[in-house]
Amino acid sequence: MAAAGDVIALDRWDAAPPDVAAGTRLLQVEPRRWWLIGACAQTDTLTAQIGDTGALSPIGGGLTRATLTGAGWREVLTISGCFDVEDPRFGVGKIAATTLHHVPVWIAPTGDEMCEVYLANSYAPTLHELWSRSATGQGGPS
Repeated sequence: MAAAGDVIALDRWDAAPPDVAAGTRLLQVEPRRWWLIGACAQTDTLTAQIGDTGALSPIGGGLTRATLTGAGWREVLTISGCFDVEDPRFGVGKIAATTLHHVPVWIAPTGDEMCEVYLANSYAPTLHELWSRSATGQGGPS
């Protein structure tokens, strides 16, 4: 788990998101909200592009990014969570908002055997313990 300081929220009121530089990930988290991941160096350019049709807000300071890897990452997410991890629409470039162990999270698959889970910093120890216990065969939530 690590700080997710590179996450910027883009709210766009009447238009699609702007073009972003190569290497920046753009994830639609709500009908008119996108997360730009890795776009910190582009904020001036993006601000000029969106003008008065939206707003940029850095939100990564309050988020932790957990990276789950391995063939079983989808199964791990079913521990204390309830959503369809096998839905074919839940793939690379998409994001799902749900709760795991009563913690609000956003899950973004980044490959067949990898995903990123974004959560509030204050919940990081709780999910770390849950996943550690599950990985070592010590059971699910305590």
